Amino acid sequence: MRRIWQSIKSLWKGKWGFRIALLYLALLLLLALVLPLLHLPYAPNYLDLQHPFLAPFTATAMESGHPLGTDGLGRDLLANVLFGARTAFLISLPVMLCAALVGMVLGTTAGYFGNRGLQQPLHRILRWVLSTPLLLYYGLYLPLKLYSWESGYRHVLLSFGLLLGLLILLWLLSEGLQRWFPYWRKAVAIPVDKGVMRLTEALTSIPRFVLILVLASFIPPSLPLLSLLLVFTLWPAIARLSRAEMLRIRQLPYFEAAQSIGNRPARLIWRHALPNLAGPVLVAFTFGLGGLLALESSLSFLNIGVPTTLVSWGRTISSIRSNTSAWWLVLFPGGLLSLTVLALYTCSYYFNQAFSSKSSQ
Repeated sequence: MRRIWQSIKSLWKGKWGFRIALLYLALLLLLALVLPLLHLPYAPNYLDLQHPFLAPFTATAMESGHPLGTDGLGRDLLANVLFGARTAFLISLPVMLCAALVGMVLGTTAGYFGNRGLQQPLHRILRWVLSTPLLLYYGLYLPLKLYSWESGYRHVLLSFGLLLGLLILLWLLSEGLQRWFPYWRKAVAIPVDKGVMRLTEALTSIPRFVLILVLASFIPPSLPLLSLLLVFTLWPAIARLSRAEMLRIRQLPYFEAAQSIGNRPARLIWRHALPNLAGPVLVAFTFGLGGLLALESSLSFLNIGVPTTLVSWGRTISSIRSNTSAWWLVLFPGGLLSLTVLALYTCSYYFNQAFSSKSSQ
């Protein structure tokens, strides 16, 4: 973290483009956080049916309190643009953080252990294999379904309780197997690298947009579902980057020295690999965040992204379908989206320059 902070300070002092981009992003994020506390003339979903398709900066627009105009239902464009920024950040930041975390864990593990570095007894592998579908069904799918059906927290807690009971039962079963049958104590190598790489290749071979469209067609749009779909499709890129960096770090002399004196894998990865991994992952994070903002707006434009109760830039832009002469419905949300993506790509470009030059030294 110290290295990243020093790189940011160095870029802030020496690169005016980075300074402008970071300042813009910080102000936009601050505005998105404090927006509910600000007093706006209209709420984002308020329907002012007396002023549909009001052009911006006209006398009528200024008198009615809609300086940026309105859409076909009289919704204030200023409120929609500002709350659209809040929606974009509230979706994109947690999703990208989760995708980066999953990708770093899987990629680093694959790069460090390879195909023969991680050995586990058979009874423990059996426990993991059987636990995974239980976790996915009772810990993820069923609670989300119960939440969408508004069944109440009691049924969700019941699902988690059932999951806990089944996991305890599995643990007792595996402990009994290794105690009574010596065969289940045999340690075998787990091909972590091969498994992670085949999984990333399978996911990246399917176009992300098509996969989201197909999955979203079976389940109604909701914020948790959209977030899960995006995390599911975004982690492979960071996993491949983390794996490649981990393979490079493993060959460095300081890492081999730390390994030779008997440091445990967890300490080696946490103390010696992650500080060098964080820079390239930060580059991929900011670059991916820009792409995610554009993807979320595209999905909202097609009305398959966020629920209709949430305001988003893409949904605001889609209002122009009913009146193609209402240029302001594209200019303001589209301009803000383009500026935000440009600022993120600018930061990613300078981060890449800074960390590439330090790696080559």
